[in-house]
Amino acid sequence: MESFNPLSLILCCGGLIFVIAGYIQQKFPPKKINHFYGYRTRKSMRDQESWDFAQAYSSRQMQKMGAGIVLLGGLAWLADIHSIWGIGIGIIIFVLCPLLMLVEIEQMLKKRFPKK
Repeated sequence: MESFNPLSLILCCGGLIFVIAGYIQQKFPPKKINHFYGYRTRKSMRDQESWDFAQAYSSRQMQKMGAGIVLLGGLAWLADIHSIWGIGIGIIIFVLCPLLMLVEIEQMLKKRFPKK
């Protein structure tokens, strides 16, 4: 068994970054709508109520997604995946997961604030 597993390394490190970023955003959410920090989309920035909901919801989702990615990293380590394909798989996961999270949060904003 080789010591370097690129897929496991990519997923565990990246997932931890998502967990930490979500935790920081949850503990120190941006209070007012801004263009620098927080979950910033057209729907989340429409008014303060949408903004506050989006910050709380997105921070929880980011932490959940990060934990799931770390779990995938652990499974990749147990599966002992050591091919060059592991790097590609890791990159694909890191492109798809945030996109799926974005779609899910935007759908929740649309559902929660339908008239906006």
